[in-house]
Amino acid sequence: MKSAQAFIEAIDHGLSPIEALHSLPDYEPRYIQRIPVEIYRAVLQNGWRFFPVSSSGHHAMTHASPHEATDNLQQLSNWARESPNWALVTGPDSGVFVLEVDGREGLASLLDLCGDDWSWLDTLRSVAGEKRCIFFAWPEGQRQISGGRQIGEGLSVLGEGDWILMPPSCEPHGTQHIYLNPGAEVIAAPAWLLARAFEPANTVDPSQPFSPCSSMPDAWSNAVLAEATHDQV
Repeated sequence: MKSAQAFIEAIDHGLSPIEALHSLPDYEPRYIQRIPVEIYRAVLQNGWRFFPVSSSGHHAMTHASPHEATDNLQQLSNWARESPNWALVTGPDSGVFVLEVDGREGLASLLDLCGDDWSWLDTLRSVAGEKRCIFFAWPEGQRQISGGRQIGEGLSVLGEGDWILMPPSCEPHGTQHIYLNPGAEVIAAPAWLLARAFEPANTVDPSQPFSPCSSMPDAWSNAVLAEATHDQV
């Protein structure tokens, strides 16, 4: 591993073992159990559900579909053998929805709608070319407004029945999805966005509650400690 080689080189340059350890850069494996670390983390921290998509286009692979999306790491590891792109199923099952901002038109719509509320900068965000995705926690006890997917020019809400490509996947033309702020949490959506995309809570049938998204940061930390020295490609 590169970190081990760097440690040896530091010793060769006269550093003590303690000094050599402190000189090493932070290390994070690219894969855990063959799963990209971005996907692995999202499953453990957020309980998000994924399925593999073709590397050559925005179409589900023949042996998996959005209905088969899972947070089961063993199944994800089996799919990872094919080195696919990865898609996140949005909605109450994953406990997340996405505000998709497409190009300058989408950004202009976002700035117009948000007014002085810039809280969307605090939540997890990703980018692929001119497309930006802003992730928000699914509002427990609320339903997405029927026909409310498009809330402005170049501005879409992806929730029930939708899915999106996720880092480190690539678009068909080759542009890679990357996180703009990979350490950020997924926060609750601001009021202006909920008002445009979701029905008020008192209009929801209480007999059909949505399960809240789970958060397991401790499980993620323990998994990385256990797997970091067994980086599998």
